[in-house]
Amino acid sequence: MVALLLKRYLWLVDTLRKSPEGLTLAEINDRWSDSELYRDCGGTEIDRRTFYNHRIAISEQFGIDIETIKAGPYSRYRIDIDSLNSNQTIDWLLSTIATENLITQTRNLADKILLEPADKGASYLNDIVAALKSNIILEIDYQSFHIGSPNHKSIIIEPLALKMFKRRWYLLSRKSENGELRLYALERMNACKLTDNRFDYPEHFSPAEYFANYFGVSTDGYTETPCRIVLRAYHELPRYMESQPLHPSQEIADKGENYTDFSYYLIPAFDFVQEILLHCEQLEVVSPLSLRKHVAKILEKSANFYK
Repeated sequence: MVALLLKRYLWLVDTLRKSPEGLTLAEINDRWSDSELYRDCGGTEIDRRTFYNHRIAISEQFGIDIETIKAGPYSRYRIDIDSLNSNQTIDWLLSTIATENLITQTRNLADKILLEPADKGASYLNDIVAALKSNIILEIDYQSFHIGSPNHKSIIIEPLALKMFKRRWYLLSRKSENGELRLYALERMNACKLTDNRFDYPEHFSPAEYFANYFGVSTDGYTETPCRIVLRAYHELPRYMESQPLHPSQEIADKGENYTDFSYYLIPAFDFVQEILLHCEQLEVVSPLSLRKHVAKILEKSANFYK
C-alpha cells in the first residue's frame, strides 16, 4: 500500500512536470485514467480532497511544492520548478518508476528489453538506510580487492552517506576504531548487520560537499586540492559531453574546427582519470601538465601489453 501511494505521488509530480503551463484537476484525471496506476488503484479518480492530501505529502516528503496558478472552480496547478530542479532523488525515483512500469507492461517483450545486471549489494540497502536514519553503527564483512589484503574482513563502521555511481551503490563511512573515512562498495559486502550501538554524526559534515570536488566516488587523487583542468574532445565526443557533463564545473573553454575544449575545476582522482582513458581515442588532456604526463604514462604502459 505504501509503495503504491509513493508511485501515485511520483506519477503526479511527473505529470505536472511535463506540463509547465499547469493542469486543471479534470485534466490531471484524464491523464490518470490512461495510466497503469489507475487500474492498480481500483479505477478511482483523484478527487479534490485526495489531490489536496497528495500535495501536502509531496511537499513534506520530497520538498516539492505544487502551486495554484488560478484559484476557483477551474484552478490550474503546476510544479514549482525551483523546488524540483535540484532534486536528484526525485529524478532517480522517477526514472526507476518509469523503468519498472516499462518492464511490467511489456513482460511479453522480455527477450527484447536488455538490462544491465542489478547491483547485488542492493540487498543491504534497507539495513543501511535504517542505520543512516538513526545513526546506528554497522558491522560488515567486506571483501577487498587490493593485493595483500585479506579476502574477508569484519569491520565496524559508522555510515555517513550512500552514493550511486555508474549504477552501483557505495557507502561512505567512518571507521569506529580510528575515525578514518572510507568508501565501501555494497557489492563487495558479504554481510551487513545493524549493531546495538549508535554514534554521533559529525557536526557540519556534508556528503554533497565532501564529493563536490570529485568525479565519481574515488577521492585518491595525486593532488589534494582542486585545480583547473582542460580536456580537448574530438570528432563527435563534444556533443556527448555537452549533453551529459562530466562534472557540474564543466564549461566550454574553446572551440576549434574539429575539437572543443572543456574546462573543469576538481581533483583529478582515479575515477576521473579512468573516464579520460575510456575515451582516449577522442579525448586529450591539455592541462595541467602533471595530469597530461600521468595519463600519458598509463597509456604507454597499456601500449606495452600489445607490443
